Amino acid sequence: MQYAVQCRHDQATITAAPPIIAWTIRMAKDTGVTSLLDLTAQQWRELAGPKEGTYQRFLIFARDAVDTLDIGTGWDVEYPRDIWRLHQLPGLTRSPGKAPHARMHLRFDRLPQPWLRALAKRWARLRLSSGLSPSTVCNDVLGLTRFSTFLTESEPKAHALSDIDRSLLERYLAWLATQPIGRGAKEDALTAPGVFFQAIRQHDWDHSLPTTAVFFPGDIPARPPRLARHLAEHIMAQVEAAANLDRWPNPEGRLITIILIQCGLRATDACTLPFDCLLHDGHKAAYLRYFNNKMRREAAVPIDEELEREIHAQQQRVSARWPEPHPHLFPASTRNLGGQNPITYYSYRGMLNSWLTTCEVHDEYGHPAHLTPHQWRHIVPA
Repeated sequence: MQYAVQCRHDQATITAAPPIIAWTIRMAKDTGVTSLLDLTAQQWRELAGPKEGTYQRFLIFARDAVDTLDIGTGWDVEYPRDIWRLHQLPGLTRSPGKAPHARMHLRFDRLPQPWLRALAKRWARLRLSSGLSPSTVCNDVLGLTRFSTFLTESEPKAHALSDIDRSLLERYLAWLATQPIGRGAKEDALTAPGVFFQAIRQHDWDHSLPTTAVFFPGDIPARPPRLARHLAEHIMAQVEAAANLDRWPNPEGRLITIILIQCGLRATDACTLPFDCLLHDGHKAAYLRYFNNKMRREAAVPIDEELEREIHAQQQRVSARWPEPHPHLFPASTRNLGGQNPITYYSYRGMLNSWLTTCEVHDEYGHPAHLTPHQWRHIVPA
């Protein structure tokens, strides 16, 4: 328990309140265990009963800390498991829109076919190692899980990889059309098995896969035309109004909004701006330096003097709160005792929605306007 408390302190994200620690100690003592590892995480959750939230989360955190201390981390530990703890794998490409300590799990226990599960693990490890984000690979495995569900329900059964041919895939297409899932999920349920089969052939993992086991472009239904995502000028006039911008409850949210509008950045790129994000050319003109997370490269965009002053003011606020070195212009306001974690996309999105409600931003029909940060990249010119 002392080690778990120390680990929570070292993460410098949230505090472990004394009442929570005391409750966890009593819980462990009352069960009569000699180690937190004597029970599974699910068993601890059941024993915790109504003590959900921060109490239960610290209890599970303590068990995970001891488990990690016992068996270590890395592929040698996670690969044999049927549920991978992606937060325990170093070197993965983390999603910049999520908290650094967010816990993600990749589930293979929902693949009842042993031959499919073994190949799926190999495929997932390759994709994670090649730099794909964990969320992308999780969607891949979810799409493969839908295919596995079909194999379980269909007749005749597929008992091996050699039983997967074009005829079976056509039955899968018909089955998938009847499933009550969204269009995006159906596309993933087609593209994931297709890429999976391609990887098996490309890397010579199993020669028993028939050559006819392939999807064709026409198998995926055409997407319906999307509605225009442009913002009308009268909505932008309300958003950019000085009186409304001054109603932001915090200067960080206001500045991020101004950067999104003026510079055309994606919200994740704006939230993860480095602390030292200003550049100047030979004429002393200012540029905003940022990392394009989608393209995975650095970029810069010119800014005016007023925005430069706003950024300098934000740098001073951050330095006043965190005197130690800090990597981000917009550190997260919660779960960030050390100031090392940036604000996440989801945090800003929540603040934006609250601000739009406060300012009563409305559309041409007088209804509350619903917009996303990405829409500022598609502003209708005046």
